Amino acid sequence: MNDAEPSGSDGTSRSTRRAALRRGGSLAGGAVAATAGCVGREGEASEVRGDRGDRGERDASDPPVIAHRGFAAENPENTVAAVEAATAAVDRVELDVRCCGTGELVAFHDATLGRVTDATGRVEETAYDRLAALSVEDSGEPVPTLAAALDAVPADAWVMLDLKQRGIAADALAVAADRDHGLAVAAADPAVLEAVRAADPAVPTVYGVRESVPARVLRPLVPGRLCGVGLPRWAYPPQDAAGTVETATALGCAAVSPRYELCLRTDVVSRARDAGLRLLPWTVGSEREYEAVAGAGVDAVVSDVARGPSGR
Repeated sequence: MNDAEPSGSDGTSRSTRRAALRRGGSLAGGAVAATAGCVGREGEASEVRGDRGDRGERDASDPPVIAHRGFAAENPENTVAAVEAATAAVDRVELDVRCCGTGELVAFHDATLGRVTDATGRVEETAYDRLAALSVEDSGEPVPTLAAALDAVPADAWVMLDLKQRGIAADALAVAADRDHGLAVAAADPAVLEAVRAADPAVPTVYGVRESVPARVLRPLVPGRLCGVGLPRWAYPPQDAAGTVETATALGCAAVSPRYELCLRTDVVSRARDAGLRLLPWTVGSEREYEAVAGAGVDAVVSDVARGPSGR
């Protein structure tokens, strides 16, 4: 979702961050079908169901796992290879979407190229031919078009597109409309979600919740920050939770997707429940984090990790 710093969410290198996440243990191991789906207001049948179930062995009471950028801690994020690997383990995947300099929609998170490639410049100013020649995280995998990434999603799976800029909602929905898999669209910008609803009111939308400024500054600096430990409660003021739910409700969203600490340090879960919204927290990277948010009563968990050394 929104956790992008130039060298990883905690300031470490990509390789170090991946190793640390893997040491956190098994996370997905697959999660079960959510009979009400990941997205859909409480009391309604969801437009997006997971009836086939994820390809693993979690208990039926556990919230399902959504592969963040195709399990970014284990695969080159937002690539075709990542989608293929992720959907071999679970049946829910999240991808980021931007428009490049020649007008194609691409699966890419950052506004600039430097974090995951050896190139520089802005995505929106870079021709697709150049993007296709780059290697994402030195994997040999190019930056894919959105169409190519969606082609790798199985027809019986579900995808959440996180739109990272304005002006692309209608085009993204048009690309997705040619596929058979389930769809939801997320964004942190309310204007983007309004554009999605204007283009197709039937597509479920997800409000991606940014943290407060103090929380964003403090989180990478506090040792042992697992599950919000060590962060002062004023970094997660209750009014953020209220505003989150009010905004999502006003936008007609089916779900909210806050950073996972917000589900543990604020009353966003109870407020969302009262408003009939589902909760899809991001980005979980260990079994302990998963268990914490699962215990808080969320509906699905956005994760960077599929499997850990335990092999579960």
